[in-house]
Amino acid sequence: MIQMFASAMDDIVVKRYNRERDPQDSIRVRFVYAPKQRVLADLLDKAQNLQLPVVALTNGGIARDPNRVFNKIQGSYMASSDPTRSNKLQQPVPIDLTINMTILTRFQEDFDQIVTNFVPYFDPYIIISWRTPSMPDYEIRSQVVWSGNVAATYPYDINATTVARVEGTTSFTFKGWLFKARPSTPEGIIFNVNSNFSTESGLNSLLSLDALDELTTERVYLSGQPQPRVIN
Repeated sequence: MIQMFASAMDDIVVKRYNRERDPQDSIRVRFVYAPKQRVLADLLDKAQNLQLPVVALTNGGIARDPNRVFNKIQGSYMASSDPTRSNKLQQPVPIDLTINMTILTRFQEDFDQIVTNFVPYFDPYIIISWRTPSMPDYEIRSQVVWSGNVAATYPYDINATTVARVEGTTSFTFKGWLFKARPSTPEGIIFNVNSNFSTESGLNSLLSLDALDELTTERVYLSGQPQPRVIN
C-alpha cells in the first residue's frame, strides 16, 4: 500500500525560474521510503552537499478500522477456472495505514511547489484503485485521506557550515485491507440439479383432472392465497 501511495504521488516536478519568471530547469522530486535521518545520511554527494529536493515516506502504524466491520463474515465465493468449483475468499481485515511524509528542500519556492502539487487534490481525499494477486479481475477502491496540515520548519539558527534547508511534515491515512491466505485449490463445489418447477394451489394438486372437470362452474374467485413452487 505504501508503494501504491508513492506511485500515485511520484510525479511532482519543481521548476526553476529566472528573473523574468521564465522556466530554466525542471527537477523531478525523488520519493524514497526511509526516515528523515536516514535520508540526510544517504543523500550526500562526495562534497558533502545534500541532494535536494526529496520526499521521505515512513510507515506510521496500522490500526484496525471498526467502522468498516459490520459482523463476523466467514468469506465469500468467487468464480474460478473450474466450472464445477468456486474459489473461497476469506474475509479481509479493514485497516488504516498511516503514512508519514517529510519534505526536504533547499529553497522556499521548491517547498511551496511540492505542497501545491498535492494539497489541492486531497479535498478531502483521493481514491487509489488496486487489485490483489488472488483477485486480479476485481477492483478495490481505497480512500487516502490527508491529515489536513503541513508543519514547516525553517533554518532560523544554523552554523556557517550547515546547508540551509526547509522541512515540512504531514501524514496520510490509507484505508486499505489485509487479506488472509487463500487455499491453493478451489473449495466450493457447484452442483446442478435438473428439475421442472410449476405453480399449483394446494387444493388442485390433490384432485385428478376428471374431478376438476366436474367442479367447473361459472364462478370466479379472487384470492390472495400463496402459490408455492413445487417440483413435478
